[in-house]
Amino acid sequence: MTVATDFYQLAEHEILWDDVTEHLDEAEFLFELWEAALDAPNYTLAEVAAGPERRLLAHIDGLQVGGPAVAERLLFPTVENPGSYYGKVVAAALACQHPERVLKVLVGAADEEQRRGIIKALELSDDASLNARVVQVLDSSRGGVGCAALLEVLARRRAPVGSWVGHLLGGDDPGAALAAARLVRYCSDRQVLEGLAPLAQSDDAGLRFAAVETALIRQVPGAWESAVYWAFIPVESPFRRDAMVWVALLGDAAAQQHLLGLVDSPEHRADALWALGFSGRVSAVDRCIELLGDDEIAPLAAEVVCAIAGLSTEDDRFWRAPPPPDGEGQTLPRLQDDDLNRDLIPTAEAGLQIPEPEPTARWWQERRPGFEPSLRYIGGRALTGRVLVDALWRAPMRRRHNLALELGLRTGGTVMVGTRALSGPQQAQLAELAELEAIDFQRGMTLR
Repeated sequence: MTVATDFYQLAEHEILWDDVTEHLDEAEFLFELWEAALDAPNYTLAEVAAGPERRLLAHIDGLQVGGPAVAERLLFPTVENPGSYYGKVVAAALACQHPERVLKVLVGAADEEQRRGIIKALELSDDASLNARVVQVLDSSRGGVGCAALLEVLARRRAPVGSWVGHLLGGDDPGAALAAARLVRYCSDRQVLEGLAPLAQSDDAGLRFAAVETALIRQVPGAWESAVYWAFIPVESPFRRDAMVWVALLGDAAAQQHLLGLVDSPEHRADALWALGFSGRVSAVDRCIELLGDDEIAPLAAEVVCAIAGLSTEDDRFWRAPPPPDGEGQTLPRLQDDDLNRDLIPTAEAGLQIPEPEPTARWWQERRPGFEPSLRYIGGRALTGRVLVDALWRAPMRRRHNLALELGLRTGGTVMVGTRALSGPQQAQLAELAELEAIDFQRGMTLR
């Protein structure tokens, strides 16, 4: 990710500052595209690596070629001055080659965009010594937002930690407790993990969510019962969608059948369909085939068919041409009527294809006899460790986060793939994974 600048340094008068500024602007734009691609239904890991990520890193290298002159005049001011946009802070901090200075800014940062950008850049950094440096700064911090930010960096970098993190779970700082609840999923100390129980009852929904998910990953007693509770509680659930996914990944056939019943609820239908795509069940495909004629949810239902049964997204027989964009052929809106603050990057769901119901139903009718209703499937293959790892290589980006979560859940947190990292580290991590055939990905937990 970095250029070897020790042998080639530009003097300040030799630098084309307009070009350098353009590198930073382009890096900001490409980072936003790259981050959106991580949740896209129409990108794979290889496509992200060859597309927005390759271009992003080329601009980061372009910033680094200028050496200290560019860092002092452009990069550090962007990182250090409040008011810079998130994506620009990420790009500038990635290009900086002075982690101590960036960490110092993070501890004292008061601007949310600035803090978020630095955290993201440090998450993506390939500096092998960074975890130790963060811990060193954490030891000398005085708590508050800076402490929480440092803990968040360690959690996102999936840094293994010892028992020292335990006292932060029960501290008075809710931000630090939240980050610590995410971080302890990389801690094997059972006494520390027991400290998650009070947080799972917190009035803060974010803290409660982090505690329950971490407890699930580390297989803490009672975590599964909490997951079921938040998935099916009849009143409002603050993270029902995520809890449904937990049930889809870990539940047995009966638990997943209960999840299937939520498809009949208009309020929960979209979230239930998303979760069912990770259940791997033939019954989920059967139900989704029935929904392909419903224009509102057909793309979500078809995504389940693809995820479980292996329907090809490349075969035009099964997909309709997308409708023209709204307003195509019309003149531009008046400036005073145009929403200049709208998000120009479409949502992940907007990238889902629209199925042709009849050809898809015939396809499934022909192939259904080859599927065993008692088994779970990914992409038409019975789910095993090898199949799951292969899916992490080839599945649409938006699905990989929960596939990696299942890997973490089934291994008790010993195998955690960072699906929001740069593709190089991800590919190296996947290449090193054993086949995981000793783990039973078919076994499910009961509702009671």
